Amino acid sequence: MSNRPTLLRFGLALSVLGALAVAVAPLLPVVRAGTGDVGPAILAAAAVATITASAVPVAAFAAAHRSEAAAGALLAGAGGIAAGAVLADLTLFVDAIDANRFELFRPVTAAALTAGPGAAMVLAGHLCSVLAGVAGAITAARAPGTDGGPVGTRPGPAVVAGIVGAAIVVAAGSVAPVVVSADPVIVARGVLDAPAATAFGGVLAAMLALVTVAWALGSGATATAAGAITGTGLAAFALFAPRFVAGLAGERLAPTAATVAGAIAAVLLVALGAAMPAASARRAARTARPAGTAVPRSGRAHAVAGVLGLVTAALAVVGAVLPALSVPDGYDVPALPQTRALLVAGLLLAALSVWLLLSAYAEAVRPAVAVPVVAVATTAAAVLQAWVVAADLPGVGAGPGTAVVFAAAVGAAATGVAVIAAGAAERDRVDTSAVRDAAARTRAVVTAAAVVSVVGLAVPLYHGAGSVLTYPWGYGVWGRLLLAVAVVVAGAVAVRSRPARGGALLLGTAGATAAYASSWVLVRGVRQDPVAVVGVAPVILGTVLLLVAACLTFREETP
Repeated sequence: MSNRPTLLRFGLALSVLGALAVAVAPLLPVVRAGTGDVGPAILAAAAVATITASAVPVAAFAAAHRSEAAAGALLAGAGGIAAGAVLADLTLFVDAIDANRFELFRPVTAAALTAGPGAAMVLAGHLCSVLAGVAGAITAARAPGTDGGPVGTRPGPAVVAGIVGAAIVVAAGSVAPVVVSADPVIVARGVLDAPAATAFGGVLAAMLALVTVAWALGSGATATAAGAITGTGLAAFALFAPRFVAGLAGERLAPTAATVAGAIAAVLLVALGAAMPAASARRAARTARPAGTAVPRSGRAHAVAGVLGLVTAALAVVGAVLPALSVPDGYDVPALPQTRALLVAGLLLAALSVWLLLSAYAEAVRPAVAVPVVAVATTAAAVLQAWVVAADLPGVGAGPGTAVVFAAAVGAAATGVAVIAAGAAERDRVDTSAVRDAAARTRAVVTAAAVVSVVGLAVPLYHGAGSVLTYPWGYGVWGRLLLAVAVVVAGAVAVRSRPARGGALLLGTAGATAAYASSWVLVRGVRQDPVAVVGVAPVILGTVLLLVAACLTFREETP
């Protein structure tokens, strides 16, 4: 028997074990002290957890009868969400009282809590799901060929827009507060303000949800893409639904709007993912063309990315100009200096996104857009953090600029998904069997650029910007961490890409780091006690090294 069915059966078995473990966990002592009998809330959440956790293996078994690749992709999509859940589960062992896992237990005193067998069981269940996802991803990767151009061009704009929008809401719900608490014992924190394991788990789940959807829309196999999107939605619903029920049934607790929206968006992902094959077939029948007529699908993908990039850039520029704060009558509205860096990042993204609308240049410029999109999210996060600090003052609230800046951050996520999907559409027409390895000196320069850039992003450029050495982090630090990850990933991708694409990616990365470095100059004039050049020097050096690496990459001959 071939390895592929064997590996898939292994993944399916692990998925079943993971679902059983997650379903049983709430029935065991999750912590050994500090909880009371909350009966109905935990039992209701346990019942929902059992149903939702079992949905992934049931759907995978059903898909396996039609397509091994679809079943594997479904497990892979679910495994990405489970990877974030594994990190969040670790909080049960180090800081259980602040874990906010009300679907598993509810603390009734402020006494220290010790993890029990239920905590180990839920961790084991999510680990099994991750391993099942790995087996499923390998199975899907080994599937033969594609059945056309990028999947995102087939089911129609309404379906694709719904999938992208649902993925963004799922990602946002993964890092938003789970419940609103009126209980003096329970402090309901947002995920980004929670213990480190919970925070990183939420961020990882959010990022993998977006990446999975972007990959699926850019892939060439409809069944595989549908499986990945459906698996992501099922796993996300298995996280949101029990938390919603626990918050709804628990006294003095209530689920937040983010939890409700996340659960609804997860259901929408499942429905749209499952409907993709039929929607694609119907649309293909309606728009059938004579034989030999090419459909410019990759061009459409670039156009979508360009439009989203321009919209996001416009939101960033408008958000930077509008007042971010509202103050009582008679007071001048203070300007947040962080908006100046957001303005620079927005203008950079606009300048690059325009070229995606021009078919002659779209493929060459597309890699350069990827990291500047992240720079918009990073600078938007800094503005939102400044608003959070200022809002603690009496009478100060959010101004119109804050809502627009938040919309720019959401737009950056959508643009990032579209850019990744456009890149996948390009690769469907390129022979990727031969993997390129950059020259040793190019790899050395790229590595050095990534290292010093990450160091520069870790330290604050001005007083009050926050440092990774002090936790919990504010939105600004989380935004810088996101940019640091993007720089590292861009470097790793560039040294394995075709020289023209790799060089463009490095140039765009240099532009993003330069936009971030500009905040030191733009903000220091209006902030007291700016940090000295020690903070900005690594970012500037990293930008220079990225430019050198781009030049070296362009000079290499295409294999």
